[in-house]
Amino acid sequence: MANDEIERLLNEVGNVLAQDTAYPLDGTFLYTEAASQMVDMSIFKDLGDHLLFRLSMHGLSDVLLELWEASDPKKRWVAMQYWITDGQFTASFTYPEEIDPNERTMDRRDRIVRQRYGNKRIVYPSL
Repeated sequence: MANDEIERLLNEVGNVLAQDTAYPLDGTFLYTEAASQMVDMSIFKDLGDHLLFRLSMHGLSDVLLELWEASDPKKRWVAMQYWITDGQFTASFTYPEEIDPNERTMDRRDRIVRQRYGNKRIVYPSL
């Protein structure tokens, strides 16, 4: 699929994340892993002294699956990091050969969040 379609879908990810109006869009970090018919995502808001874990926005998994499917089938990404700073998004992709198959998704996500934010406390919503 063309790069303009990928760009459109990446913009749409930001549009869906913007539905969370309880907190500023700036400082949003999304970590997602995808495969055929499967997406796992974690959304964090950087609130300065801590990170706030946010529940998925309606429609986000659909956009992420569409983005995954729009990627070149010969080199589809496995994971994506997507963050918003100063009103602009940045996305980076991780490919199968870059993933340790023995590392669990949650462990990988926790490692990436630690690399990005250090030991900043994460606050999860109450059940």
